[in-house]
Amino acid sequence: MGATVRNASTYMNRLKMNEEREKMARAILAKMSIEQLSDMVSFYHKMGQLCSEALDKKFNDMELA
Repeated sequence: MGATVRNASTYMNRLKMNEEREKMARAILAKMSIEQLSDMVSFYHKMGQLCSEALDKKFNDMELA
């Protein structure tokens, strides 16, 4: 089997796995209350802000080095 076919096969398997994970996540989210979903959105928004700040700090530290 050639490398291109192996890579395509791996890519297709990853796509299928990601689709299955997304389907499962949607099913779990559908069962959650509005309050739980709102809390989750707030949490992930805050995590996004923290990650952004950490990345900015790392990039700034690299520029100074």
